[in-house]
Amino acid sequence: MNTILTLFTDFARKAGITDNAFIVGGAVRDILMNKEIKDMDIAIMGDALKIARRFAKDIDGSFVLLDEDFEIARVVKDNQFIDICRMRGSTIYDDLADRDITANAMAMPLHPFTYSLIHSFTHLPEIIDPFNGRDDLKHGIIRMVSEENLIKDPLRLLRVFRFATSLDFKIENQTLFAVKNLAPLIKSVAVERITEELKHILKAKSSYETIKSMHENNLLIQIFPEISSISSEILNSILQSYEYVEHILNNLLLYFPEDAGYISNYFADSHRIICLKLSVLFSTDDMAEKIAVRLKMSNKEIEFIHNILANHHHIKMLDNTDKITLIKLIREFMDNLYPLMIFNIAMGLICQLKEHQVLSSCRELLKIYHDEIIPRMSIMPLITGDDLIREFHLKPSPLFKEILDTIESMTLEGKLYSREDAIKETEKILKLRSVM
Repeated sequence: MNTILTLFTDFARKAGITDNAFIVGGAVRDILMNKEIKDMDIAIMGDALKIARRFAKDIDGSFVLLDEDFEIARVVKDNQFIDICRMRGSTIYDDLADRDITANAMAMPLHPFTYSLIHSFTHLPEIIDPFNGRDDLKHGIIRMVSEENLIKDPLRLLRVFRFATSLDFKIENQTLFAVKNLAPLIKSVAVERITEELKHILKAKSSYETIKSMHENNLLIQIFPEISSISSEILNSILQSYEYVEHILNNLLLYFPEDAGYISNYFADSHRIICLKLSVLFSTDDMAEKIAVRLKMSNKEIEFIHNILANHHHIKMLDNTDKITLIKLIREFMDNLYPLMIFNIAMGLICQLKEHQVLSSCRELLKIYHDEIIPRMSIMPLITGDDLIREFHLKPSPLFKEILDTIESMTLEGKLYSREDAIKETEKILKLRSVM
């Protein structure tokens, strides 16, 4: 981000617009917190779209129109981007007064910025901070700029909680009181915008307190009216299970000491964390899948949730299951066993310190999967469809598929180790079918 900001600073100086250009919002917040700057926003007095187009042309970058009505554009170059927008109101103070929370209602004049300042936060330029956002940053507080701003864009009711989660800050009482009173307004917001903010909350490592606070302050039921049919006792239990999911994901070594690395790698894809949490939060009567559809989540996400809700019962039935059946279960689900296991452990409120049938069965299943099945998979396939055609003059048919499935199953069970073994087993199958 620093390189493209340097380019824009040089461009603004040559164009004579530095006195009317300001770094605003989250970028200022991140600079003050000494964090990596992920989103760089520049507010400009004047024709922001015209300036953005000129800047893109000047640096041989790409111009992307984000919002024509509010004059917001993105300029992209070498995988970096900067967002340029028209200043709200007639001064930077008017602009900041129109923002969501005090931590985002600060600005820095662009003109003092140099390359060295961007790389060293020791000599920052003037901070324009009319709502004491810097003080709230220092004390870890989320505070609304004004109740009127929440009313103008009700998505900000949810963004209050999103920032509390991402920054690990506390929401001050007046802001919570305003959210509670204004919560029904969230229904007027486009579902796509709500979904995006929810995903930011759900993928966080520790979002239980946020979800709980959303429930206590009337926002959760406005976003998810489906929970109105759930008794308070059951809902409290569900929230407790949600807390367990996060505890498990954050303490995989405690629950799965031998297999934590595999599971951690699997959940590196944040959509899996989001969907697992949603499945636990709204598991009643496949509610989570219906909610995911209503939230216009992707087909991949909806399918992931469906697989959890449709198949988690397999984990509950593992006690005293024979090894062949366990291998069949592994073959069917492979890595997707991980969310099924965590779902069941969380819904059962199973502590890692206590002996429990579900947890013991999960650990046994993982041992077979990682110690036996994965190494055997490395030698597969022992035989292919081309082998069946060439060696046995077979044509694709139900028998063709049956042979390949049988060879694969026997390999995973540790009964076949080489191509020669597979050929011999195929000969046996064909003799039994009187094909040879």
